[in-house]
Amino acid sequence: MVRGVVKKIITLLLLAAFISTQLSAWGPKGHAIVADIATSRLSPATKKNLQLLLGNDSLASIASWADAVRKEHDESYNWHFVDIPKDAPGFSRERDCFRPQDKHKDALTDHHNCVVDRIEIFQKILADENASPKDRLEALKWLVHFVADLHQPLHAIDEARGGNDIKLPVFGAPKCGDYDCNLHWTWDSLLLEHTGNTEEEYVGRLNTLIEQKHLEKHPGGTAVDWANESHLQARRLVDPRPTAVDEAYYQANIELVNEKLALAGLRLAALLNETLGKTQTATAQ
Repeated sequence: MVRGVVKKIITLLLLAAFISTQLSAWGPKGHAIVADIATSRLSPATKKNLQLLLGNDSLASIASWADAVRKEHDESYNWHFVDIPKDAPGFSRERDCFRPQDKHKDALTDHHNCVVDRIEIFQKILADENASPKDRLEALKWLVHFVADLHQPLHAIDEARGGNDIKLPVFGAPKCGDYDCNLHWTWDSLLLEHTGNTEEEYVGRLNTLIEQKHLEKHPGGTAVDWANESHLQARRLVDPRPTAVDEAYYQANIELVNEKLALAGLRLAALLNETLGKTQTATAQ
């Protein structure tokens, strides 16, 4: 009993460093797990082309780069999510990707100011053999992160700023560090961390899930498909609004967390194999 309480306190303290915004879907561990799942499913040609771009780095090591550079890239704030209205049937590019009212850089001119469009844009740059290695590497870093972001359901709904404004106690604690706990942060990190699994253990857990549920059979689709899938799931998470995250909530939702992480990894692998799975074309920097 005491050990369990200590574990929860440690988890919340560790997560206190991450301000709960829509920028940090899954947290660093979740993003690394998605990258690990993808890495194990890359074709030989894709692996070679990635090595030419990454050098000694791995997909997991760059998976949180997009969060780390958000201050230097203020224009990227809204690229991490798509605010689809709660009662909308699904994604609309015209409605959801132009946000001129936003305070961040380039909002008045950026008509692709959402994660869906940015995945499509950066995939084209990564596939462009005439683009510079620097631009292709940066596109890869955005892609690895954004594919994972889009699979966090609350990154595809505008309700309460993707759940950020739904304040509630998490495992008995109203505060997560200096901040009020909220639903978005719960889905970013707290449910995942509550498992107590290390990154390696979680990857093993998801590989078992992929095999048991035959998830390899349907890893495809487009960014629009993934947005609509996440949006439908998010609607169920915010309506009715939960009043607390406890063990019952965890048990009811952890399998969706796991499935979304697994699908993100499978779909990232499929996207990279499609984009870089030809003959070696990338050039070292």
